Amino acid sequence: MTAAEKEYGGALYDLAVEEKCEDQVLEGLRLVQRLLAENPQYKKLLEQPAIRKEERLALLDQALSGNVQQYVVSFLKILCERRALSSLDGCVAEFCSRLYEARGILPVVAFSAVPLTEQQAEALRQKLAKTTGKNILLENKVDKSLVGGVKVEYEGKELDGSVAGRFEALRHLLLESW
Repeated sequence: MTAAEKEYGGALYDLAVEEKCEDQVLEGLRLVQRLLAENPQYKKLLEQPAIRKEERLALLDQALSGNVQQYVVSFLKILCERRALSSLDGCVAEFCSRLYEARGILPVVAFSAVPLTEQQAEALRQKLAKTTGKNILLENKVDKSLVGGVKVEYEGKELDGSVAGRFEALRHLLLESW
């Protein structure tokens, strides 16, 4: 994440907190991310230097006004004016990071060979909440190469409880004892 993305995302977060509309802004940002990902040609159009700035901003108004929180529209106009729409994902990441920190939420990715059942996910959520003291926002990703067990990533840490990870730990232990 660049310094500009941190600054822009942080400024939008501060405004949303001040206006007590964090959830609406986040919902709007995620919607815009999805729309731009699904329609890359629209993003190219908004970045087109041959189109006058006023026309590009009017396109954003037409597409988004009334559909997302107004601060999101204004924020996108700023990014568009500065030819920085490619920074949107980093800005959203900073917004989320600040929001989650303020709310004591820890995003966690759990990799498993098959999708976790709701009971397994809840048990993992509770164990991590007890360990970290935070509310866990759990995302489960399937990684068929794991064979069994679960590998968990959060805050730059990796906890490997997969079968392969356990065999690797056992191998290191055996090699150290020789």
